[in-house]
Amino acid sequence: MCGIIDLHTHNARCGHAEGTLRDYIEAAIGKGLSTIGLSDHAPLFAHEEDHPAPDIQMAKHEFEGYLSEAAQLKAVYSDRIQVLIGVECDYLPGTEEVYRQALADERLDYVLGSVHEFNGYHVFKPSTWRKVRDPVAVYYDYYSTVRRAAESGLFDVIAHFDAIRAMGPDTDCDILPYIEEAMDAVARADIAVEINTSGIRKCGEAFPSASLVNMLHSMGVSLTYGSDCHHLDEVAYGWEEVRRVLAELGVETLLTFDKRRPLPVQVPAGEYSRDRGR
Repeated sequence: MCGIIDLHTHNARCGHAEGTLRDYIEAAIGKGLSTIGLSDHAPLFAHEEDHPAPDIQMAKHEFEGYLSEAAQLKAVYSDRIQVLIGVECDYLPGTEEVYRQALADERLDYVLGSVHEFNGYHVFKPSTWRKVRDPVAVYYDYYSTVRRAAESGLFDVIAHFDAIRAMGPDTDCDILPYIEEAMDAVARADIAVEINTSGIRKCGEAFPSASLVNMLHSMGVSLTYGSDCHHLDEVAYGWEEVRRVLAELGVETLLTFDKRRPLPVQVPAGEYSRDRGR
């Protein structure tokens, strides 16, 4: 199989994106993609309330409808594009068993694991970064949480691996050992890391940075791609930049998934004339 994939997409259910699942599938077809992954933010399954964060995640009672609609659309569009059913799930230490049960649904093709919040910080919320006293400790805590996410066995892909780069504090200290520990955990767990082009929008370079992609590749870690789109015009965002990075590394395949099993897809050669990534 060969073609352009995008495994990280959101829709209106999460409360901070636009469009329906069908809208994103149609946008992917219009841009010539071979595979589109539906991966909206999972509910906070371990929370006592049904919908504690309406502007961040879908409600618990919406999850069945999400999976059911995605499965129906997967069948409807099967002759036009490959639709994968996924979900982006926050790693929240101490809730692993709750999430393990919630994510056991046989309709899921893959699960993206993300670290957004840790120790009172949120990687994409400026207000949480105003009182950083020990930058080194912050980076240690972040990458330790990424490491634990990889070790949890919950996820098929680690999403936006170095998202802390978007708003994290400056430091002159060497944080590479913390990053390497997280990478080692990913490699041992034999899961993938996505090249997430929301980093281009947020800080000028995809997550992870090209240097970290190089390190991951040298460790044998599989890669996949996601635009992390929240608007329809962001589908396949930054693909051409990702293709160039992959070409420079000699990477010829990315991962897609089927019922939680990884499957390789050939990276198409040549420039993507429909790319609207920049």
